[in-house]
Amino acid sequence: MGAPFMRALTRNTLAALVLAVGLLVALPRHGSLGSDFVDVFTLAFCFTFLGHYIEALLRALPGIETGPGRLVRLAGWFAGGLWCYLVARWLWIRYGRDLNELPGLLWGGVFLVGLELVLNAVSRQPSANESDS
Repeated sequence: MGAPFMRALTRNTLAALVLAVGLLVALPRHGSLGSDFVDVFTLAFCFTFLGHYIEALLRALPGIETGPGRLVRLAGWFAGGLWCYLVARWLWIRYGRDLNELPGLLWGGVFLVGLELVLNAVSRQPSANESDS
């Protein structure tokens, strides 16, 4: 495992820990605090870790930072969020949790778009909604 992978893993794990605290408050409780935190951390990690690679894949596309490429990037985030959500829902079922506790699939895409906008703002990377100056 190279240094870039470990750096990405550490960064995304820390982001997932912070995000899991918010999800712990937002989603219904099922068992003990520790068990619930593991469940919501898994959801958050799906979005932060897989979202990182979705963003890397999108950044590799030529022209993604200009003109209509920004809309493609937003659409890519949304589609990637749907896949992240499918993985998270599968794990949620494996933990014995009820899928009715989670919002609909569409919100997975919306969630990743919001998360990527926040992460790009925090890391000072150009986001899809910034104009060229």
